[in-house]
Amino acid sequence: MKKSYLIALSIAVIAVLWVASGIIAPASETTDQPAVEAKAAGGEDKALAEVRVRESTAESVTGDVKVTGRTGASRQVVIKAEIAGRVTEIVLEEGTPVTEGQVIAHLEKRDREARTAEARQRLSQREIEYNAAKSLENKGLNSKVRLAQAKADMEEARAILKQAEIDFENTEITAPFDGILYDQVIETGDYVTAGDPLFSIVDLDPIAVRGFVTEQQVINLVPGGKAMADFLGSGSLEGTITYISPAADPETRTFAIEISIPNPAQKIIAGMTAQLRIPTAAHPAHKISPSVLSLNDEGRVGVKFVDENDTVQFSPVAILGDYPDYMLVGGLPDKVRLITVGQDFVVPGQHVKPVPAEGDGLL
Repeated sequence: MKKSYLIALSIAVIAVLWVASGIIAPASETTDQPAVEAKAAGGEDKALAEVRVRESTAESVTGDVKVTGRTGASRQVVIKAEIAGRVTEIVLEEGTPVTEGQVIAHLEKRDREARTAEARQRLSQREIEYNAAKSLENKGLNSKVRLAQAKADMEEARAILKQAEIDFENTEITAPFDGILYDQVIETGDYVTAGDPLFSIVDLDPIAVRGFVTEQQVINLVPGGKAMADFLGSGSLEGTITYISPAADPETRTFAIEISIPNPAQKIIAGMTAQLRIPTAAHPAHKISPSVLSLNDEGRVGVKFVDENDTVQFSPVAILGDYPDYMLVGGLPDKVRLITVGQDFVVPGQHVKPVPAEGDGLL
């Protein structure tokens, strides 16, 4: 009986303790909840992401359009024979500089000189006949029909003489402009017909540099604008924009441009590569470090900044100039707090804790 009494007493004590725990525990939770909430409220600032920001003010700057170009002759012509004949002499070989009108080669004259003299005499005769017919017509001794026939004969003789003189002149092959001969396709003794190529000639002064620019770049260019061309081993030369394509290439969506550069010594030849730098009109721009650039969800290049509410914002930018240590960009407000460190860890619309940058650097 004594053992049974002890078991019953133990069960009673356990039951009392279980009931008591149900009463005490809720009170404890109620007491601790405000403290937890207060702790969360007091730690809000510590939960904000910190980003370094730098106050940036736009300045009026002149940017550069940079493209790769290739040199070419400002003029290039294939010199062709205008009459048939045998090549009797080559005066200048390919690679030789020539001036306009300088004789390059001779074709056989054959009887062209004699024909020219004959045509000149025939014209003189026709002029005498016409003058006589006109004198008789004035005296009423000749008809208008005969006078008209005499005039027609005179004009025909004049045309024959002109053609004979041209054929005789064309026995001398001359340079059409100042340039350099190249691509010689004839030798002494060759027989050529009208239209056969003889030489090519190029004009390298000025030299032309041709390149292609994007839609964003072409809107900042104007004909007559200045440009710089950097040549490997030849330094920089200044030129002028002489041509901007009015339509884009349908495949590349780029616009052809041409820069004309004085080249009196002809040190720059056709086919060389040049880096073109074309200054653009003054624009408000911010000087930034390339490392602050970001991409948004649409793949547009821009920067992140903090507005007056310390909220992250994203703004696309236009690159106006790209230099070894910095970039010039447009498209931002005149004054902006750029995020220079931590931009990769925050998103637009996020509330952050901005930390002002120290020193004079870009970051």
